[in-house]
Amino acid sequence: MTNSIRKMLESKEAKRADAVHVQYESLHIEPGFNLREAGPDLEESIEALTQHIMDGGKFPPLEVRLRDDGGAYVVDGHRRHAAIGRALERGAPLRNPTDGKAWIHVVVFEGNDADRIARIITSAANKPLTAVEIAEGYKRLRAFNWTPAQIGKKVGKTAEHVLQLLALGDAGSDVRQMVSAGEVSATLAAKAARKHGEKAGEVLGEQLQTARAQGKGRVTPSTSGKTSASEARTDSKRLDFLLIESARIRFGKRSDQATPEGQQGYWLEWVGGTTQPGVFETARLAIDAAIKQQITT
Repeated sequence: MTNSIRKMLESKEAKRADAVHVQYESLHIEPGFNLREAGPDLEESIEALTQHIMDGGKFPPLEVRLRDDGGAYVVDGHRRHAAIGRALERGAPLRNPTDGKAWIHVVVFEGNDADRIARIITSAANKPLTAVEIAEGYKRLRAFNWTPAQIGKKVGKTAEHVLQLLALGDAGSDVRQMVSAGEVSATLAAKAARKHGEKAGEVLGEQLQTARAQGKGRVTPSTSGKTSASEARTDSKRLDFLLIESARIRFGKRSDQATPEGQQGYWLEWVGGTTQPGVFETARLAIDAAIKQQITT
């Protein structure tokens, strides 16, 4: 059965004065939807927001989508939802003295699943997402067969920026962990992932050791090596090819006519579902092979 604000008003889960308010207990977190990674930074920000609420501070309304089985899922405002819950547990005066219920100001989000993902990436009310969290959001949008150009337009970024973070999102967990720990920037990590593929973590680990030997706490351009002008031009051509052809880089193990016994590596996939024959050691080699095939056919 489809839920609606009208039904929630009738069942007294929600009430309307100058705005829609929903009982806190009727607000739910959708499993696997939030992009934020658990950790000390997130915990600290929720605790600070909890104290702000305890002190009588105001907060923006939560954006929600209605659940068919009652209540609503939080679309934007996961930290606020968690902080409100903590504040209630600690006795914050958020409950209506008449009915004893905590009525939370909400705005109903209009849009599809891809729109919801884009919303949490671009939300201005949130604590900014980390590069790793944004990369996960871009991967989810890519799963809807969105090209980097389409994703960039939706979130107000360039296609090159999206490609860079997709490279980070596709990198190994060791690379993403180094970025989250502040041991390497997202830019350098994405560059290493594009150049070295699944060996990027090993390469960055060696560069981190070099940086520490120089008294630095993280990989820097001076410890990671500089890109030559010719290499930069070649990479630019690769990016142009991906954008123009609406192709995306895939990684995994596959078998096809070119690799009948199966092999792990990189290949390209186009929007229509066509895939590049074979598997390549790095993303760059896959793109170069596709460019060469385009020129000779």
